[in-house]
Amino acid sequence: QPYKNTCADKVKRSRQQLRADLESLGFEVRPSQGNFVLATPPNESAEQLCQQLKEQHILVRYFKQPGLDDKLRITVGTGAQQEKLIAALKGALQHVG
Repeated sequence: QPYKNTCADKVKRSRQQLRADLESLGFEVRPSQGNFVLATPPNESAEQLCQQLKEQHILVRYFKQPGLDDKLRITVGTGAQQEKLIAALKGALQHVG
């Protein structure tokens, strides 16, 4: 139990930080209780943004389905992983049109 609780607390803190970082970039982030967030990019080009991240070896999920095709599913990672993601998003958002 203590190990599970420690891990769950870590995910919650990381998820809150990820949400705050994404929102600071203009993303709309839906409430989440899991180990991922569902985020709508500010420019509504989720598919293109997903591809740009993939080219940098950063994998997020994109679903080409009504209701999800303007969103990215982003798994909560370590602090270092999330910093890399946010840095890549900052660069990518400048080039998405």
